[in-house]
Amino acid sequence: MKNTYYLGIDVGSVAVSTAIIDEQDRIISTRYTFHKGQIVSSLESLLKNIKIEEIKGIGYTSSTPNVIRDGTLVDTRGAYINAAKHFHPTLRSLLIIGAEKFGLITFDKENEYHHYKSNSSCAAGTGNFLDQQAERLHLKNIQEFSKMAYENTGSIPKIASRCAVFAKTDLIHAQQEGYSLSEICDGLSYGLAKNMANTVFQKNTFSSVVASGGVALNKAVIRHLGQITNLKISVDKYAHVYGALGAAMECRKDKKKHISYNSVEDIILPPIQAKKYFYPPLQLKQSDYPDFKSHETYTFKSVSYPGFQVVEVDVYVKTRNSSLGSIYMGIDIGSTSSKAVIIDRKKEVIAGFYTRTSGQPLKAVQVILESICNFKERKKLHFHVAGTGTTGSGRKFIGRIIGADIILNEITAHARAAVELDSEIDTIIEIGGQDSKFTILHDGMITFSAMNNVCAAGTGSFIEEQAKKLGCPLNDYSGRAEKVRSPLASDRCTVFMERDINHYLMDGYKPDEILAAVLHSTRENYLAKVVGKSHIGDKIFFQGATAKNKALVAAFEQKLNKPIMVSKYCHLTGALGVALEICDANIGTTKFRGLDLYKKSIPTRSEVCDLCTNHCKLKVAEIDGQVEAYGFLCGRDYNVKKYVSNKSSHFQLMRKRKELFRFKATSNKDSPIIGIPAGLHLHDEVLFWQFFFDLLSVKTVTSVNYHTPVKDGKNFCGAEFCAPMTAMYGHVDYLEKRADYIFLPVYLKDTRGSNMNGQYCYYTQFVSSVITAQSTFNSRKKILTPLLKSSHSELYTRLELYRMLKSIGLNDIGFIHISQAYEKAKKHIQALNSLCK
Repeated sequence: MKNTYYLGIDVGSVAVSTAIIDEQDRIISTRYTFHKGQIVSSLESLLKNIKIEEIKGIGYTSSTPNVIRDGTLVDTRGAYINAAKHFHPTLRSLLIIGAEKFGLITFDKENEYHHYKSNSSCAAGTGNFLDQQAERLHLKNIQEFSKMAYENTGSIPKIASRCAVFAKTDLIHAQQEGYSLSEICDGLSYGLAKNMANTVFQKNTFSSVVASGGVALNKAVIRHLGQITNLKISVDKYAHVYGALGAAMECRKDKKKHISYNSVEDIILPPIQAKKYFYPPLQLKQSDYPDFKSHETYTFKSVSYPGFQVVEVDVYVKTRNSSLGSIYMGIDIGSTSSKAVIIDRKKEVIAGFYTRTSGQPLKAVQVILESICNFKERKKLHFHVAGTGTTGSGRKFIGRIIGADIILNEITAHARAAVELDSEIDTIIEIGGQDSKFTILHDGMITFSAMNNVCAAGTGSFIEEQAKKLGCPLNDYSGRAEKVRSPLASDRCTVFMERDINHYLMDGYKPDEILAAVLHSTRENYLAKVVGKSHIGDKIFFQGATAKNKALVAAFEQKLNKPIMVSKYCHLTGALGVALEICDANIGTTKFRGLDLYKKSIPTRSEVCDLCTNHCKLKVAEIDGQVEAYGFLCGRDYNVKKYVSNKSSHFQLMRKRKELFRFKATSNKDSPIIGIPAGLHLHDEVLFWQFFFDLLSVKTVTSVNYHTPVKDGKNFCGAEFCAPMTAMYGHVDYLEKRADYIFLPVYLKDTRGSNMNGQYCYYTQFVSSVITAQSTFNSRKKILTPLLKSSHSELYTRLELYRMLKSIGLNDIGFIHISQAYEKAKKHIQALNSLCK
């Protein structure tokens, strides 16, 4: 008798799964793999070795792109519910944790669907983020990441749980603080669990949860989530293939769609999509690009730390059997890579050393020092280190340990190297793994510099993550992206960029076209977030390891229509700048502890100083019987066990500003009390509005001294927002009990200056409407929402204030009074601001 089976297919943003069941919903087989953009080939691979002729029907989820020839289309959420109810008939809640989204489905007492709540698009990348970090930390796969996290028995670093980009920044800090890989993996897992708990697990009416999706197999995440929510969380072995199983079960019921199949070709269609391209092919036309050849290139594998990444060694001069005398060494400890350069007294570059930081900055530097010793022996060289310095995100931590003679910030280091390479340079573009910088120079001096804010962080790492996701080695990236047209992807946020990329993959765009789109998005992100309105000169240097991607350089040339200069030392320029600076310093006796530092065991730990309310986070290392530490805000030495006040010796700008901007009411008239939330754009305008309303004899109260707006705001906002948005909910709730009305104006567009394109954040522009409509707040009529910042004139603003005061019964205040008060308040604030200059 011929067997009858049903096939379920679920394609998500990063993975594809299949499931085969029989007539009784018994599971015959399940398969799961990461598709890396190759959806059709991955699906074909999963369907190999199955008896196609025994398949009677196919169900596929709504997230699956148009690659299934015929079958039953099943809502993805519905498919998960089908599978969950099959394994857990009495479940009350189902948590789905995918690569981009997580959501909680609740059921009523009759086991019927009741409610669904998920994370917002701005917090996307949940599972994706953990995958990326596994790669960033150079672990084999997400399974190894999960295993390390679950087996951690030490403390965990505090890593932001709200946003993947913020979490990356905290990850770098944790690496520099000496946390182990298992502790970092566990900290990341806790951050994700905390994010889910804050977003979808509020006011629970149930005691247990069934978890599904790929991330549900991460035992560390599930353990933390259970502890945070105090709920029992069940995960079965099929949790990651619930979508495919549920689709197969739904298909079995759909008799109309039962047909016969003879081959895989009867199931899968090649994706057909009318592709739309936005960018022309990437190709350098105006710029000279180096070939990066050196006298000799080889890789060094550490003997002392055999599990660590190799060091790429570039030898730039013929050195065998040479006596170099004094050499100077610069070390750049970055978020993703660590570099070193040695130069001689003539400032000639002898060799460069490059390796991955891999979340272990101290070990990375020790391996580099070992590679320098090996280089010295291999080439039979004679030299002594006359001075050394550090730069990069780990410069202070490593600088203290190795005995650096100077510790230099990255902008200065890169500028110093650029000027040495070309004295006429006037602009530096530098894209690193975790941050990006833009520098303007005049006559060799830095006149302006800018750095990306945290929400645009990770540009270099973003490129790397997408390359790995698409199965493209970094060395092949440029070759695959050059001369390729690409679609338009978002440039506003790495989260939205990645979402666009996932959609393009689903629509059948080739991985090479997506790789090119990533470079265009990275360029646009950099120009918008870092360069902004700054002037870009004519002599442009592109520095950092990302400059070795020729296609990315072409993307900048294409946009700026100017030649872009790249040095063969571009990946080493931070370290080179430090080496040049230490050479110029002519320090005399170096503090450097020696190249054989790699042989020493250097225990590190993190401490929190409790001598004052600052609670400084300290990084402490013990070496040669000495304790090296940094992180003190007060400036005390580690051995001084008392708080050292720095108030008397330093001018405290913020303290002085608070004294100047102190408000004292002058009106004693009885009037309604208007509450002014000290959040979002109002934060910097509180004094202005206090003064304005006081001139009109209207009493005010503010939330300036309210300290828990984010914590309290989470209980009121009905969706997941960023911390500033959540805090505004807390501020409004705080004032609702203390004021007759709450002043919550609408800010649509900033009209200051001549550029009319500068807009407020999409969410904050509508915070007034969203909070007013929120059913949690009892008195919607208490909230005053005049339109103040828009494309309208200042006259319109005063009319809006006039209408607002009329609406609450203050009829004795005329338009002329409002205009006079507005002008006086504006001049008052301008006078105070001038005192701060």
